[in-house]
Amino acid sequence: MSDIGPGPRPPSFVDQSEAAVARMFMALTLRFWTEGSRRIAWALSVGLCLSLFAVLAVDVSVNRWQSALFNALERRDVAAVKATIWLLPLIVLGGAAAGVCVVWTREVLQVRWREWVTATLVSRWATDNRFRRIQVAGVEPANPEYRIADDVRMALDPLVDFAIGLFSAILGAATFIGILWIVGGGLTVTIAGRTASIPAFMVIAALVYGIGVSVAAVYVGRPLVARVARRNEAEAKLRFELTRLREHAAPIAAADGGLAARAAIAGVYDQVVGRWIAMIWLHARLTWVTNGSGVLVPLLPLVLAAPKYLAGELSWGDMASLAAAFVKVQGAITWLVDNFRQVAQWYASAGRVVDLLEAMDRLESPPPSESSVDVVPLRAPSAAE
Repeated sequence: MSDIGPGPRPPSFVDQSEAAVARMFMALTLRFWTEGSRRIAWALSVGLCLSLFAVLAVDVSVNRWQSALFNALERRDVAAVKATIWLLPLIVLGGAAAGVCVVWTREVLQVRWREWVTATLVSRWATDNRFRRIQVAGVEPANPEYRIADDVRMALDPLVDFAIGLFSAILGAATFIGILWIVGGGLTVTIAGRTASIPAFMVIAALVYGIGVSVAAVYVGRPLVARVARRNEAEAKLRFELTRLREHAAPIAAADGGLAARAAIAGVYDQVVGRWIAMIWLHARLTWVTNGSGVLVPLLPLVLAAPKYLAGELSWGDMASLAAAFVKVQGAITWLVDNFRQVAQWYASAGRVVDLLEAMDRLESPPPSESSVDVVPLRAPSAAE
């Protein structure tokens, strides 16, 4: 079956630096905010940011509501408990409305961004017969159609989610660190007869714990990027072999090549399984960090604040507020931990798109003798559309 295969592949993006792949991919995709589509791009981006501010406002309201409720319960103040409960429907309604706005702006932005990038890639691929010339030149990466149809989507959709997560993490960390600082205050400890005061001890604990978990996750999960890339390449090769068997069914059947085709597909699938298993083992190692942290995060602030509560310096409402704020800060600091697998998947898909871009960049202008082919113009949608 080797006589039907594509030409030799250019060097894989796995051989390039991660920064180079990200830089090339972003150089293409960020033009969505600077070219003809910029008005709709910026409108959706601003709308998404405002929606995230609304979500943060709801989160702060929930934190204050919890503190007020627990303080009222501690005092056994029935009137205060009833008044606090009456506020709950308003908070729920606000949270639902903010969530709807985030979902709508996020998904429309993902669709419009993919629409622009796909149109740009297809237009470039179809212009000057590049779809044929990269085959003749032997620089065509495997399965360019999958790179445009699938990898563009798998590389763009997570980028929007990453931006939302990072923006929310920064806002959340700044806001809830303030709550930890104000409510938690300082802690006085006595060691070997000597007294020491630790200012903003809950903030220090949150930062030390969050940074430590993030460093551990990066150390354990860093090989995941390359393993996801190799798995995706194996999956694409399997799809290619199956497609090739279907498209060349007649000549293969005439040559009685069914057994050889089955053996070739089985060999490719063995590669797929092997690369999946290697990635699964790494997922298991990373889960030690992520799940262990997930169990400890809601409990650690209660342990840390217990001495001040027992000394009468904190109310039960303060404890609830500190615990919730600590969890929010950890979610912000350990954002990379929670998204490391998605980062690896994004990098693999972005690299496959970069492969196609580099293959087209290798081509010179078409020779004068080359016949021209009429190509349907493809363009990115303008803001007016």
